[in-house]
Amino acid sequence: MSKLILWSQDKNQFILTSFITIMFMVGCEKQIQPDVMVHGELKKIMHGDAREGIVNLGDVLKNEHIFGLGAMENLDGEIIIMDSEILITRAEVDQNPKIQMDVTENDKALLLVTSRVQSWTETVIGEQAVSGTIDKIIKTHADEMRLDTNKPFPFIIEGEFELMNWHIISSPEPGGSHDDHLEQSWKRRDVNVHGKILGFYSEHHKAIFTHHTTFTHMHVLYEDENLSGHIDELVINKNWSLKVPTN
Repeated sequence: MSKLILWSQDKNQFILTSFITIMFMVGCEKQIQPDVMVHGELKKIMHGDAREGIVNLGDVLKNEHIFGLGAMENLDGEIIIMDSEILITRAEVDQNPKIQMDVTENDKALLLVTSRVQSWTETVIGEQAVSGTIDKIIKTHADEMRLDTNKPFPFIIEGEFELMNWHIISSPEPGGSHDDHLEQSWKRRDVNVHGKILGFYSEHHKAIFTHHTTFTHMHVLYEDENLSGHIDELVINKNWSLKVPTN
């Protein structure tokens, strides 16, 4: 009888230990994150002179909760999509930018990265971020928020920008380097301003939707001006917010 009791106790202890282990493993699992869709490739644009649009923006916007960024057909402007609301900005050098907030059946993107996100997790970052460190900071905190950083994911930043250099692509001619394209584009430098950033992080999409020196592609959004464009350099003051998907 005593052996039976001991066996029963051992069995119950085994079951309890197994249950705790399983719950711990479940708690440590990476959460399910939304897929990232990629249309186009930077290397084909930069080195293959691709200019023809490959995805119809109207088709993209038929879905709810879409977040995305990219460039228009013929490199004629920048795209940002926030919760299925699109803002297209076009600008010639030394002229005021023009905006478009609706699309027609003819509006296509040459490069577009999108994801469907229904909810976000937010954290406040207490350290300053600059162009050379922001990738590492985003990865560290996304890991802490249980995202799989081995897969691409979108993120949103909001805060005070000590420095923001950005541009709106302006239909550069085929050929030339990234610096050549930038030289032909509309550019602006902002200091000590509040703004929002939509970006995509990936360690496996260099020359696809990130440049070879970074794991992020980011567009700034100034909601009060209805202006957006591609970020070239930034310094973010301490205590900025980072949002990553929770679904």
